Amino acid sequence: MLETGHHYRDQVSKIISWGHWFSLANILLAILLASRYLFIAEWPETMLGQVYSLISLLGHFSFIIFILYLVVIFPISFLIPFPRTLRFLTVIFATVGLSLLIIDTEIFKLYNLHINPIIFEILLGESEQTLNSDWQSLFVFVPFLFLVELLISSFLWHRLRPLSRFKLGPIIAIFFFCCFLTGHLLHMWADAAVYRPITAQKANFPLAYPMTARTFLAKYGWLDKEAFNKRISDTRKQSDSRLDYPKKPLLINNDNQKLNVLLINISALRADMLNDSVMPEMSKLARKGLQFNNHFSTSNNDLLGNFGIMYGLAPQYWDDIETSAKPPFMLDYFVQAGYNLGIFNTEVLAKQKQTTFINLEGPKTTIVAGTKKDNETVQETRRWIKQQDKSTPWFAYVSLQSVQKMKTPNGFPALFYPNIQDLNSQAINRQIALFNSYRNSVSYIDKAVAKIVYELEQSKQYDNTVIIFTANHGNEFNDSEDQSWGYGSNYSTYQTQVPLFIVWPGKTPSVIEQDTNHTDLVPTILTNLAAVKNPISDYSNGIDLFSGHFKTWQLLGDKNNFVILQKDTITLFTYQSLFSRQGNHDVRNRNDYKSIPLTAMHETQFKQIFAELNYFYKAVPAQIQNEALKIKH
Repeated sequence: MLETGHHYRDQVSKIISWGHWFSLANILLAILLASRYLFIAEWPETMLGQVYSLISLLGHFSFIIFILYLVVIFPISFLIPFPRTLRFLTVIFATVGLSLLIIDTEIFKLYNLHINPIIFEILLGESEQTLNSDWQSLFVFVPFLFLVELLISSFLWHRLRPLSRFKLGPIIAIFFFCCFLTGHLLHMWADAAVYRPITAQKANFPLAYPMTARTFLAKYGWLDKEAFNKRISDTRKQSDSRLDYPKKPLLINNDNQKLNVLLINISALRADMLNDSVMPEMSKLARKGLQFNNHFSTSNNDLLGNFGIMYGLAPQYWDDIETSAKPPFMLDYFVQAGYNLGIFNTEVLAKQKQTTFINLEGPKTTIVAGTKKDNETVQETRRWIKQQDKSTPWFAYVSLQSVQKMKTPNGFPALFYPNIQDLNSQAINRQIALFNSYRNSVSYIDKAVAKIVYELEQSKQYDNTVIIFTANHGNEFNDSEDQSWGYGSNYSTYQTQVPLFIVWPGKTPSVIEQDTNHTDLVPTILTNLAAVKNPISDYSNGIDLFSGHFKTWQLLGDKNNFVILQKDTITLFTYQSLFSRQGNHDVRNRNDYKSIPLTAMHETQFKQIFAELNYFYKAVPAQIQNEALKIKH
């Protein structure tokens, strides 16, 4: 090294030179430790995906450590020009950083997440601010790592002059920068090309935010939107989906019960509407079956509420189900078991045609959709039931929309006043008027569904038919007093709690007060029909509602949120914060949806929740698989 004779300048120059080499040594150490992510995550099947994994590993961690050096160590070099002190502080800083990296790889192995505040709540004991004993063993390597950093620091400091003769610095810097840039450019291309072997890796590394540019490319005409949408559609036909659903192929039990199944789904029907004043017919029918007084949808919207009913999966799986175009396990059973199928939907099926009801065209399937009027849907359902051959079991799915639209047919007598038609008066309370119109539409649906049940009785099929009555989500009329109306705006019980009763031939009527969820419907149907030899864990996140064993929490949500409903609380997490390593969450009172102080998430609950979120994906850690199996049993 060239010395100028100026002590301060020479010391700072020597420290900075040492810092460069020390940073390089830690880049290599970090890459070595971070290579564990590649073994934990699903290894890409394509050569390009594998190349991207290696390039992004080199580029990402070299960039992170260089930035840390630039932001922390480099400025301090001018403030503390004392070699021993600075080197000691830098060694501590590097030890802490690499220790966190090792801990993060373990967290990624267990939960498929990276470090965030929620994880630290788990690491801390439930009652004392001490580390959970299961995690304390992770810190035994810290003294060893500290010693290694000290040795590296000392070696580089005493070999600084001979090292300075090597002119490899610029070459190494250019190499890592090229890896960093190439990784982001590859991801930008993969995102536009919908190339999953690369885009599926975006959350493999902590603090990773790969570059995307769809909007920019489309804005300047470099991305054809129609071609892009076609590529998205084409990915559904590919076999490289990360989804592992079902876990095992369908195994039909030949000794199954030959019962008909009628599944009625009323869009936007609140749980508190099932009473003698608004729905006298359904209330009477419910008392003949098993009533679930605390039943919840899987979400607060149509798409994911319907998804939970038909698939028995947590709503967070929807995107992957849509991408892979996987039909529901339950409908696969009904098709392969030779059931006649009737699908009756007032609205156009839209996305459900490409997922839930895909590949159902055939002589044994009748699909009536897009009638626009519930009375026509009901008429078609009754006609179909009447035509059924008693020797062949059938499954019918009926979805009605009048409640969601708050409409009744012309001539149907309104029972509740004032309603929407009276809103021209300024004295009318809008909330009451809307709610009364809603109740009038519910009253109409009560009579409409009763006609379907009447058809079962008239055709002498009632005694051989399972009747399941529920809704895809609730509806709010500013009940939570935060200007929330309708559905899809929050996860209060007004928008998520729905009615459920099951009239099952031979089962004693009863009332169940425990919390239940839409994911439980599919396993309840298949288990009690003795339909398949597969265990529930092969095809659903739910439980058999007739088993007598219930969960202490329910998983709700959508693609951006997951929501944990418990006895007294509703806890909301956002994917954006959680999976970007922030992990903020909001806790609400279950009864009135008001915010309450944050409560720590217990480790057992956390493991069970993430078991459900990750169980039906490939390359799931063994601990998650085992935790999910514990939930089923």
